[in-house]
Amino acid sequence: MMEKKYTLNPAFLLVALLFLLTGCEDVITLKLDEPGDQYVIEAQITDQLKGAQVALSKVKNFNADNHFNGQSGALVSIEDESGTPYILPETSTKGIYRNDLLKGIPSKAYKLKVQIVGKTFTATSIMPQKVVAQNAFAFELSLFDGPRLFTHVTYLDPVDRENYYRFFEYVNGVYTKTITVTDDEFTNGKLVKQMLWPNEFTEETKLKKGDEIKVEFLNIDKNIFKYWKSVKDGALGSSGNASPVNPVSNISGGAIGYFSAHTIQSIEYTVK
Repeated sequence: MMEKKYTLNPAFLLVALLFLLTGCEDVITLKLDEPGDQYVIEAQITDQLKGAQVALSKVKNFNADNHFNGQSGALVSIEDESGTPYILPETSTKGIYRNDLLKGIPSKAYKLKVQIVGKTFTATSIMPQKVVAQNAFAFELSLFDGPRLFTHVTYLDPVDRENYYRFFEYVNGVYTKTITVTDDEFTNGKLVKQMLWPNEFTEETKLKKGDEIKVEFLNIDKNIFKYWKSVKDGALGSSGNASPVNPVSNISGGAIGYFSAHTIQSIEYTVK
C-alpha cells in the first residue's frame, strides 16, 4: 500500500515562533478614544438550513461589559443573483435576525442589506464551491511547554482555483475561541493536514484522552479570509500597526464587521 503524503500547512510554523518570542512583555496602558455611534454587523448565509443569520449591534466603550449590544428595528434582507430579496425577521433575541428556510448555493453571489434609522449598509459575498474534509484526529507535537495533542484536519485542496478556509473547534461542546484561517498559496492541489491551535497555551487548553471534539470546516471567499486574517493578526500583534485598527470589512455604508456566504461541514472524533 502506498503511504499517503500530507502537506503540513507552513502557517503554523510562523505561529509557533510567535508564541516562543512573546514570553516576556512590558505592560502598556493605552488611552483609547470613545467609540462613535457605529454599528457592528456579523452576517452569514450558509449552504445549510438555519444558516442565514445577522447579528446587529453597536460599538461599546472599551471599559463597558462584553454583553451583546443588540439593535432592534432594522429591515434586514439577503438577495440572490436573481434579485429576489429574502427578509430576515428579528428573533426573540434583540438584534438577532434570522431566516431558517434560506440557504445558499455554492458558486452563487449574495447581497446583504441592512436598513436602520435612516442608514443603509450593504455587502456582497460569493459562496465558494465546497471542499470536503476527509478526516479529523489528534496528533502529538512537542513544543516549548512539552508534548501536546492538537486537532488536525485533512482535506484535498482543488488545483483549479484559489481556496480559502476557516476552522472552528469545540472541545466537549465548548467553542475554543481559536481563529484558524488559511489559504492554498503553498498547498494548492495537495492533500493538506491542517493543525488547529488553541486560543491559549495553558493546561486547561490541552486536549486529553476522552475529549469529544467537533470541528466545523468552512469554505470562505477571499474578502472574508482577509477579514479573519486581519482579526488574527491584530490579536497576535502582527499587523504592523502601533495601535489597534478595525479588521478589513466587506461592508459598505460605515458599519464594521462582515458578511460571509460560505459552505460548512461538521466532523467529530474522540481523543484516544
